[in-house]
Amino acid sequence: MPKKLGSDRFVDRLSEVRSVSALWLLVNRFAKAQDFRTVTYHSIDVQSLGDSNFGAVAIGIPHVFQRMYTAERLYLDDPFPAFAASRISPFFWQDLSQMTTLTDKQQAYLRIAREHGFADGLVCQVFGPQARNALVSIGFHEGKPRPSQAEVTALQMASQLAHLRFCALVEGPGASYRRLSPRELELLRWIARGKSNTSIAQIMGVSRHTVDTIMRRLFGKLDVTDRTRAAVRGLAFGLIDQSLDNLA
Repeated sequence: MPKKLGSDRFVDRLSEVRSVSALWLLVNRFAKAQDFRTVTYHSIDVQSLGDSNFGAVAIGIPHVFQRMYTAERLYLDDPFPAFAASRISPFFWQDLSQMTTLTDKQQAYLRIAREHGFADGLVCQVFGPQARNALVSIGFHEGKPRPSQAEVTALQMASQLAHLRFCALVEGPGASYRRLSPRELELLRWIARGKSNTSIAQIMGVSRHTVDTIMRRLFGKLDVTDRTRAAVRGLAFGLIDQSLDNLA
């Protein structure tokens, strides 16, 4: 009978992984062995590895929620990435409202998440070379007891080492995003708001052709091919004020 894949064995097996697909397979096996309901790995790098605009590798996330996250721009109201980026220690989903002040839109996002089966879980910020940081979110089945502090620490270590293994397997994006011009940055923020190119041209006081030109440069610097990925990546890089309340 095969030995259960616990945290220690999972970490040991990471050194044997030689491809991203093998890494995801190992994570999937670990998630099933630990009876996690969901696992998501929100990383800038994963957006260039597939066709999904979700901006994350996801295990157990309902497809309808993934669609809503991108098509309805729920990512603008997701409070976890920004809060996790300011922390070193993991935290539980249900504790977030006691740890920070949430906007009405963020509270609405949490209600929508609960309606789609997200009861409680653990969020770990993980850190990599050249600021290649990411977020690991592990969802628990409703009614399942929370892991102990020792188990939380083991999950944090496993998440961190899995992220470093991913960084070793995948070359990171360049730093061209840091050189966005003021107009490119403004355009990115209006894209995140869902404005059309025609509307953006009117807002910025330029021609539609100029907007198209700026957008091509922006996509090239962010290494994306569509508006949704540009918005999600902009949020991941911290280039967009998540609340966007400063934009009319």
